[in-house]
Formats: sequence, structure tokens, C-alpha cells
Amino acid sequence: MPNGAKWSIRTKIVAGYIVIIICLGVVLTMMSSRVNQLEEESRYINDHDLEVHNLTNALEKHVLDMETGQRGFALTGEESYLVPYNDAATQWESDYNELLSLIAGNALQQSNLETIKTGIQGWINDAGTPVIQMKRDGNTAGLTRFFASDPGKQQIDQLRTELDAFRTSEKALTTARIEATSASNERLLMMMISVWVLLGVVSILTAIFISRQIVRTINDVRDTVRGIATGGNLKTRIEIQSRDEVGELAEAANELLDHVQYENWVKDQIAQAATRFQEAADADALAAILLTKGNKWFHAPYGIAYLQSNDGTWHRAASFAVDNKEAELGTEMIQQGRGLTGQCIAERRMLELHPLPADYVRNVSSGLGQAELQAMVAAPVIFEGKVITVVEFALLQPLTEQQKHLFQQLLDIFAVTMNLVMTRMEVEQLYRDSQSMNHELQVQSEELQVQSEELQAQTEELQMQTEELQMLNERLEQGKMAAESTAIELDKYAQQLQVSSRYKSEFLANMSHELRTPLNSMLILSQILAENGSGNLAAKEQEYASIIHSSGKDLLNLINDILDLSKVEAGKMQLEINPISVTAMVEQMERSFRETAALRDLYFKVEVDSKVPDLIYSDELRIQQVLRNLLSNAFKFTQTGGVTLQVEKMNRIQNADYDNAQPMLAFSVSDTGIGISAENRDVIFEAFRQADGATARKYGGTGLGLSISSQLASLLGGTIHLESKLNEGSIFTFYIPCMVTDPNSEHAMFEMNDSLPLNRTLFVEEGTLSSADRLDSYMTSGERPLLHTDHTLSGAHAGLSADDAAIAQSQAPGTDILNGKKILIVDDDIRNVYALTSMLERYSMNIVISQNGRDALEILHMDQDIDLILMDIMMPELDGYETMKTVRNLYGYSEVPIIVLTAKAMKEDREKSVQAGATDYMSKPLQMQDVLQRVRYWLHQQATRYSAH
Repeated sequence: MPNGAKWSIRTKIVAGYIVIIICLGVVLTMMSSRVNQLEEESRYINDHDLEVHNLTNALEKHVLDMETGQRGFALTGEESYLVPYNDAATQWESDYNELLSLIAGNALQQSNLETIKTGIQGWINDAGTPVIQMKRDGNTAGLTRFFASDPGKQQIDQLRTELDAFRTSEKALTTARIEATSASNERLLMMMISVWVLLGVVSILTAIFISRQIVRTINDVRDTVRGIATGGNLKTRIEIQSRDEVGELAEAANELLDHVQYENWVKDQIAQAATRFQEAADADALAAILLTKGNKWFHAPYGIAYLQSNDGTWHRAASFAVDNKEAELGTEMIQQGRGLTGQCIAERRMLELHPLPADYVRNVSSGLGQAELQAMVAAPVIFEGKVITVVEFALLQPLTEQQKHLFQQLLDIFAVTMNLVMTRMEVEQLYRDSQSMNHELQVQSEELQVQSEELQAQTEELQMQTEELQMLNERLEQGKMAAESTAIELDKYAQQLQVSSRYKSEFLANMSHELRTPLNSMLILSQILAENGSGNLAAKEQEYASIIHSSGKDLLNLINDILDLSKVEAGKMQLEINPISVTAMVEQMERSFRETAALRDLYFKVEVDSKVPDLIYSDELRIQQVLRNLLSNAFKFTQTGGVTLQVEKMNRIQNADYDNAQPMLAFSVSDTGIGISAENRDVIFEAFRQADGATARKYGGTGLGLSISSQLASLLGGTIHLESKLNEGSIFTFYIPCMVTDPNSEHAMFEMNDSLPLNRTLFVEEGTLSSADRLDSYMTSGERPLLHTDHTLSGAHAGLSADDAAIAQSQAPGTDILNGKKILIVDDDIRNVYALTSMLERYSMNIVISQNGRDALEILHMDQDIDLILMDIMMPELDGYETMKTVRNLYGYSEVPIIVLTAKAMKEDREKSVQAGATDYMSKPLQMQDVLQRVRYWLHQQATRYSAH
């Protein structure tokens, strides 16, 4: 993993958004500055230019008011006409001064305004004041002469012309300012477009960088796991290029590969050692092979093995790199309880000594030099509680824990083989003794024949020989018993192989749990991102999230296939026999693959013969699993034409590989695809095998589907028959028994026949009822069956009745059934907690979190308002089983729904959860809609129960 601080996926996404927010902040700052500038320009136009125009108009009005007042007074002599004249004469200079201050920066306009002022004052002095004075003086002749030439009118006309010119100049200035503002707005628009383009580029680059960091390692994990599933090299490791959750996933995958590679190496080494041990002719040779293996595996330069003699002492049977004449490198004989080696016999356990005292044993040497020994180990070889051999090794370095474990496995295999060798040697010795005695008996018989005349004298001697013969027979009988004991030991060895197979199944179950836990949070969160409920993600980011979700589902399907294969191979796949509607099942297949056919432009036909009964008894889940595999393969390998599914009833099936005289149902899946060559027809039914490498590269897949389908067909009492022509198409026919009565009833039978299907295993375990019995009891009592699913939920088919499914699906987000409910999530994996919380909080639910069972119990003691509990199983301090048992005994929580959400997907895990007090069970990875549907259902059931009370 690269050095530096850890950048989680959340941190990377937040960092990308921060970059975008910073860019948006810069744009907003620039826009704010420009808006302020525009506001100032608009304010200037409004406050300055409009005021200038208003004052100019006011000044002109003052002139007109003075002219009107002067003429009215001159004509009438009424003083009232002088009111506007006097007001204008008083106000115009004030407006003039204010106007002059507004155009202080424009010398030309100031000059024009000075001219206007001169004209006004000239009119007042030449026309205004003289006319008024003459009227007051009664100088009618003077007025007549004045108005005959009327110089005042010419001055007023000139003032109007000058004022119009002044206004025109100001309008031109206002227009220029408006045009400048418009040009500035256009520049701002161009700048905003440029910044938007830049922001888009930065956002895209940031998204590409972050997604590449996330997707690259996930693709490596996917490719590595696919490579292993298709028989790839276990030495391949994922290159870790990021310090985040994806990097942790890659690191965990590498650790898993290291562990698997080491376990495979151990198995190979143990198998090779067992093969070498079986080649030994006697105990001494077997002990020598053990010492050689110790030197090879643990780099032990010296080694000695001791076997027990008849007198109870232990003599040296073999040594490695030790001269038997050199006493300082091991004694010829040892006794129990004396010395370190004798003490390991007495205590029956491995003893170590390191560091070695000075001069404890001589240094290991060769032609090139020597090295000092650092440790020694003495270990007893125990078979059925008895020490049969003891070995001692001198070591350059102390044994590691892994080496000790491997050493003990080597000793266990050696013990079984040594017992077989010693038993064989005893049998051979008994055989040699019997041969010798037979020879002696023959000699005695000849002597009896020669000395017949001495028969009477030798009667007592003959009696003694008879007793010896009886003893010989007893010894022969003992030899026979020893041989039988050897056969028993061989049977025990076979049982040990079965234990090894069980370990394999447990490993696959644990691997499934460890992979499902991170997959759960990855699938939920990627689905939330893909839905983009908040609308914050771009279309490309939604596509990335969808790809992550799809890849996770592909990995989940691979895990399920491997788990199913291991169940079948271990003989632990069990059937649940229930009534099945053939018509409904076939219609479901048609609906499931209708869109697939349409997308690939292929036809899809479904044909059901009229003789096919509508109701049969079998395991619907396994039948659908086989049909889906066959139909998926048919569509995958068909490019043109289409696929046909035919269902027929057969009175008897007879071919080269299968013969059954009972009524059978035949599901035939025919396609017009690439076909299968004759030499590859058997290969495709083997696990992890396809017709050839080119098929795997072109069409993908793991090669598990047909293998699982074939074994499921056998488990159901049927078979799969293949007919195919290369480049023309294939027909896969899936046969199952046509059982039309309940196999759990007293009169279970096939149609017109009393026998049951071959290789059939009913789902009946110790302490449980069969499926039909459970169904009857549920219908009688009115209780609802426990809901359970491995991966999908589809209404009533998965355990919900039609009414219950309607209840669960009718509760839309935000309605009362979810809104405000308090949910307790008990899970030690923070990724799962985060995923579930993110989903449930979208429906206005109150979430309480606990990371182990002990904390959950403390929360329940303090809080009596929990409406529902989501419980994990594998947790520290107190696991889910014990927690649920305690919760059911708490006051007020005996009936609170508890839904188990766990990565343990085996059937026995579900049964154990029910016994511990679970209301419902779901295995990880989880589908969000499934979880919501279950939560709605049980909250509704809880509310119904309370309302009834």
C-alpha cells in the first residue's frame, strides 16, 4: 500500500465536492463584484442623469412660469398673475445651482448652462421687470411700444433652444453610459461561460480521478477472484494502489489468497508425505523418511527417532546427519521420564528448548563452514493414546506457530502409517512363526511315520505337540484379528478424509460470511448512489455507481454458486418438498426471460403439453434454479433465432445413461445457438469447466451452472439429457419425477404408481416438522410462517401471503407505518451500520446504533420505546444468538420484532436464529427494498397486534 495518509472513499468524494464548491465560490465572488458594480452604475444613472433631466425641465418651467405671469399681469393688471412669476424668480437660481453642481465634471455643459443663466437674467432685466414696472406705473404707451417689438419673446425662444440642446447633450451622455453598462454585462456573460466551462472541466477531471481510484482496485479484486474461480494461479496478488476501503478490500483478498495458498501447500505436503510413508518397508525406514521430511520442511540439520523395545526402553531407530558412533549427538537408548526426550514421552506433549545452552550440541558443519544451533524440539508420536515413536530435532531457528501446526499434522499422518507398518510387521512375524511351526510339524509327522513302533512310548510327546498346534492356531487367530484391526484403522483413515472434507465445507461457509459482510455495505451504498435520490450526482456518476452495484451482484452470484456446489458435494443440500403450480412456475420463467429475449432480438417460446398436471410435489426453488441456469445458458450462447421451453409428461424415460419407469416431467430447453461438439458434452457438466477456453473468453461465466444443475437434478430424482449439433443448436432436457400427491401423507404415490423418486431427500431434520406439516400447522393456528430468503423476495412466493404483500408494498416512504418509528441496529461492522442508517433515515425513521450485544441490552434497559431490532450474529463480547435470548426475557420486548441480518447463509444458521428468538431472517448482501418490505410488514403486524389488544 502506498505511503501517506489514508484517503477513504468518503474523503475522496468530499474532496471532489470541495473543489467544485471552491470553484463555485470563486464564480459567485466574481458575479457578486460585478453585480455591485452594475448596481452602482444603475444608481448613478438613476440619481444623476434623471436628476439632471428633472432640474433642466424645472429650470425651463421656471422660465415659462415667469413669462406667463409677466404677460398675464401685463394684460390684466391682476397681482395674482405675479405669484408664479415671483415663485419662479425665487426658485430658478436654486435649481440652477444644484444642476450646476451635478455637471461639475462636464466643462462643455457648464458653459452651456452659464449661457442659459445669462439668457434668463437678460430676460428678467430686459423684459420681465420693465414690463411689470410699466404696468404698475400705468405706462400703457410704453407697454404698447414694448410688445410691438416684443424683444422678450425672442429671448424666451433662444432659451428654449439652449435648454433643448442642453437636454440633448445629457441624453447622449446617458445613452453612452447605458451602452457601456450593456457592454460590461456582455463581458460578464462571456466570463461566466468561460468559468462554467472551466468548472465543468475541473469537475469531470475530479470525478474521473476519484472514480478511477475506486474502480481500479475493485476491478483487480474481481479479476483475481474470477481467475481463481476458473482455475487461475493462486500466486497472483492484487496490487494495492489506494489507501481507502477499496484498498482494505484488496488487502483482505490478498490475505485470503495467502491463507488459501498456504493451506493448499500444507495439504500437498501432507499428501506427499503420506505417499512417501506408505513406501516404507519397515518401521526404521519409515522413521528415516520422517527425519528427512523434518530436515526439508523445518531446516533441521540433525534428527533422531526412537522406537520402543519389548523391555520398555526406547532404542534409536533412525537418524539424520548423525554418526551412530558419536555419543554426543544422541544416545543409543533412552528411558521414559529421563532427559528432555524421555520427559516428552511421559508428558505426551511437544517440548522445546531455546536458546540452547553453550556446548549443548556441536555446531552443524559442511565443507564450506559451520553454524551454531539455536533450538531443539522433542515430540511424541501418539496413536490412540499410546506413544509409539518419539523424534528429536536440532534447529537453526525455533519453530514458528505455523511450523508447529504443520509438524503436528505430519506426526498425526506418521502415527497412522507407523501403526499400519507395525501391525503389518507383526502379521508377517506371525506368518513366519506359523511357517516354521508347520515345518516342525511336518518333520514330526515324518518321524512318527518312521517310528510307528514307538507310538505308544511317544503318546505323551504327541499330546504335547497337539497342545503346541492349538497354541499355533490361537496365534493364527490373533494374526487374523490383527489384520481385521488393520482394516478398521484403514476405515478410520477414510473417516479422517471425511473430516477433511468437512473442514473444506466450513472454510467455504466462513469465506462466504467474510465476503458477504463487505459486499452488503457495498451493494446497499452503491444502490443508494445509483438511485441518486438527492439529485446530487451527475449521470456519469450514477452510471459508475450502477456498475459497482452490478459488479457486486456478479460477485455475489459467484459466491452463491460456489456455496451451492460445496453443499451438493458435501451431501448437505436438502430439499423442501411442497406443492408446485407448474403453470405458474413456467409463466414466471417466461416473464423472467421475456425482456432478455427482446433485448437480444431473439424469439422466446413457451409450450406446455395438455397432459402436464397443474400441481406436483417437489422443491420449486431447486427446479427454478436448474431452469434458470439452462435458459440463461441458452440465451447467452444464441446470437440469432431464439429459445424454446417445452414441458411434457413422459410415462417412462429410457436412454443410455438413465432408465426410470415412473411418470416423469420433461422440461426441454432448445436453442439455435453455437452448439456443443461430441467430445465436449461430458466436460461441460464438470465444475469450473466449459467447452473450451475461447468460449470462456467470449461468453464469460465460471462453469458452475451446469455442474450444479446436474447434481440438483440427481438430488431431485431425475437427470439432465443433452442433444446438440455444433453450430446448429442444443437441447437440454431436465427430467424430474411427476409426483402428484403429498409425499408426507400416508398414501404418497406417483400417478398410477406407489414408489418414490430416486435419490430423494425430504427436508425433515431432528426436532422439526416437514414443510407440509409446518404449512398445515400455520394454516390451523392462524399464525404466519417465518419469512426467510437468501437473496430475493417476491411477494407471496417467498412466504408472504397476497394480502401481506399488498400491506408491505402499500407503505410508501413518508407514511405513518415508517415515519417516526425507532429502530435499533445491532452490528459491529460500521460499514453495514452506515449503509442501513443511510437507507432508513430517508424514511424519517429514528435510528439507535449498538456495535455489540452487551451495549444493545444496556440500551434496551434504558429505552422502552424501540419498535423493531435489526440484529447481526457475529459480534464481539456477546453474539446475536445470546443477545436475542436475553432480549426475549426483558420486560416489554418479548413480542418486539427482531430481524436477523447476517452474512451466515447456511440453513442451520437460520434455524439457530429462530430458536434464539428471531422473528425473521435475511442473509447478506441485502436488497434495500427487501429490507424495507420486511420492516414495513413486521411493523404492520406489531401495530395490528396492539390494536387487537
